[in-house]
Amino acid sequence: MLSKADVEWIKGNRKEVTSNRQSQITIAYAGESTKDEITGEEIAGKPETREVMSVVTEITTLAEAGIERLVENGVIIEKGDLWLSISYDQVSDINGRFDRILYDGVWYSVLASDKKGIGTINRIEVVGRVIS
Repeated sequence: MLSKADVEWIKGNRKEVTSNRQSQITIAYAGESTKDEITGEEIAGKPETREVMSVVTEITTLAEAGIERLVENGVIIEKGDLWLSISYDQVSDINGRFDRILYDGVWYSVLASDKKGIGTINRIEVVGRVIS
């Protein structure tokens, strides 16, 4: 069984391991929604962006890895997709609200976003596909 000290060690170790492997990305998300005072109808929040650091893996080819098809949480990963690992601390308040990511001057739509971690949530892994 993991102790609290084990969980903290894992969290600290992850920060150290990923520190020199991260790239800056921009996350686009819907701002807080409001309710119309008269009708009570929910009004979508204005689009907002946030710059964060992420480990980014560009899926350039699956064949070289000996994989013909890769499925992650029901999403088929294709050549040209991105696999991102973002520290949960950076996006916990907007988790589930971001739908696009800007990386290296290209916008990607979010296909899947899952919370990950051992003992506690420490990151969100995202699959992105280029917007054409």
